[in-house]
Amino acid sequence: MGEFTGKTAWVTGAGGYIGGETAFALAAGGAKVAVCDISEEAVEKTLSRILAAGGEARGYVTDVTDSASVNGAAEKIAAELGGIDIAVHVAGGSARIAGKNARYVPLTEQEDYVIDRVLKVNLYGAMYVSRAAARVMIGQGRGGKIVNFSSIVGLNGLKTCCDYAAAKGGVISFTKSLAKELGEYGINVNSVAPGVVARPGEDGNTEYVYGSNFLHKKCLASDVAGLVAFLVSEKANFITGQAYVIDGGRSLAMKGSD
Repeated sequence: MGEFTGKTAWVTGAGGYIGGETAFALAAGGAKVAVCDISEEAVEKTLSRILAAGGEARGYVTDVTDSASVNGAAEKIAAELGGIDIAVHVAGGSARIAGKNARYVPLTEQEDYVIDRVLKVNLYGAMYVSRAAARVMIGQGRGGKIVNFSSIVGLNGLKTCCDYAAAKGGVISFTKSLAKELGEYGINVNSVAPGVVARPGEDGNTEYVYGSNFLHKKCLASDVAGLVAFLVSEKANFITGQAYVIDGGRSLAMKGSD
């Protein structure tokens, strides 16, 4: 039996690289995983991988910027998988998530639709998902674990990413506040702040990947998923309201940026 056997885990952005690895890691630990993403194709990809490995999971197409979609997903997950014990909001991204014409530019040049999209997916999404999960967890009366994805950009800022920095910084403050509200229900709330994470198909020998941290190593999505698995395990039962940085020391001086 795995450490998450008997638990149900809800992972948003589970069709992406980091979200997919997180969903897979929790399933490998025995959790029943609700694979959520806005893309049906992405949901199916992660779902197939989990099922092929012998894990238990179901897919749910969800738009984290739409509270009705999020609330509906939470209700279905709780009914079909026996509740929600773990909620991980991975869905996010910087300007590129606003469309192919979105640009990384100074705030004075940024367009409203980019700011709007970045804030909604990253910050509003975290709030909507955490709220829906908390409602279920409080009703169950058995506690729970919530993890929201931030970024080291939310800690130190980054030029041409004011919208993203604001959203991810907001996630950290939101997580701290929610941890204070939910502690009495036995619900732990934490955030994870990754640095540069290498993606499939990219040259792992580039200076950007290796030179953006002080360990001179490549951070993989599985490394980040391992941190999440720790935070939602019993080993982290006395940890709440914290922002866990996983960046190889990059944020010590934002090495590799400005």
